Amino acid sequence: MTTTPFSLDVISAALGSPLSEVTVLDRFAASAAEVARVRLGATDGSESTVIAKHATDAGVAAARREVRFYERLASRWQHPAPRLLGATDDGETVVLLTEDLDAAGYHVVGAGVTGEQLLGAIDVLAELHREFWDDAQVVAELEPSVTSTAQAWPPDMITRNAAAVRAEAARFFAADTELRDAERSILGEIVDRWESQFHRRAGTGRALTLIHGDFHFLGNVFFTGSDPRPKVIDWSELKPGLGPHDLAYSLAAVPANDRPARDRVLLRRYWEALAVDDYSWELCAWDFRFSVLSNLFQSVFQHSVRWYRVSLAAIEALDARSTLTGRPPIG
Repeated sequence: MTTTPFSLDVISAALGSPLSEVTVLDRFAASAAEVARVRLGATDGSESTVIAKHATDAGVAAARREVRFYERLASRWQHPAPRLLGATDDGETVVLLTEDLDAAGYHVVGAGVTGEQLLGAIDVLAELHREFWDDAQVVAELEPSVTSTAQAWPPDMITRNAAAVRAEAARFFAADTELRDAERSILGEIVDRWESQFHRRAGTGRALTLIHGDFHFLGNVFFTGSDPRPKVIDWSELKPGLGPHDLAYSLAAVPANDRPARDRVLLRRYWEALAVDDYSWELCAWDFRFSVLSNLFQSVFQHSVRWYRVSLAAIEALDARSTLTGRPPIG
């Protein structure tokens, strides 16, 4: 029998029980794995749907981080992830089966997220970050990742992330003719200073946590009408970082008439909900504004002129570049 990513034998093995039929209903865009909604036909005639992720090659490391999250970390707190239904890893391929949130009544709301839902999402982030706050052992267990969401530890990953941004920017700018020279030059100034400043900030060894790394309302955060607290998918980029990064990243796609005022209110809610010792409001606000800078890097990896300009506007509105000089606040 020819094995396909979502064949009967592959899915049955991941589920850990025999099935009579497997049907792929939808396929979803994903950068490091093949993802599909799959209908399962059980041997007793019942049916259900699951989300199946099939990772090979470069996607294996990310998929293993996600399996590690479910198997070692998720049980530590009331996590917002869908249920893990099964997983296999044969050394070359990782398969994960998780709960189908759409079937459970949860949906992506995109930029139309309500104020109540924003508060629910902030509370979920605060609980995640508080659970792993300054947890050096967990940080050391995670395999490092170079992506558009920069990792704060180990130190060499900051340099590797900065190098990846520079390399991708060269490709992005070479292919693009719309961005003005002044817009392009800003990136070089930011990434050089960002690298040295992030080394300084992370080098304190304090106030680091595990961040989701891809927390956004356009595809990874799901709500149901009866609950402002979301379910969150795609834990494959869990990594050591600055907690406010997840919030800064999520707010990038949520419109606001006065972004500085809106962000300040929501960040204050996050800081109060986080409620950890020795993390001052001043440092939290600095971490948030510093994290806004890396949203520009995300637009480079996406080769998106639109999000590049949106990120530049946010950097200007929030005076994020001022975090590139001087020392971060203490405590």
